[in-house]
Amino acid sequence: MRSELNDSLDVARRACSRCYAHKTFRPNENDKENSKRAVERARLLLKKAFDEKRLEEETTVEQINALKEAKMLCLDALEACKNCDKERPRIKELLSSIK
Repeated sequence: MRSELNDSLDVARRACSRCYAHKTFRPNENDKENSKRAVERARLLLKKAFDEKRLEEETTVEQINALKEAKMLCLDALEACKNCDKERPRIKELLSSIK
């Protein structure tokens, strides 16, 4: 699942960068939609991981909090994309802190 999550985050970051870079030259709404779709997929994977970690006995509070924070960053990234004025690659900036 870790590789799926990393792939989703990479796709979201690349699509956001491409959307930002092409804001005046060949604007393409597919990049924005691809980025949003990848962030949503990452959020669902994080939600699944969060639910699984809560049930494990040897899980630490720090691990659970890290997953919770990553889920919140995905939600923030979706909201930032929705309100994007293409001044900065917002999804890329927000998701760069997820490890």
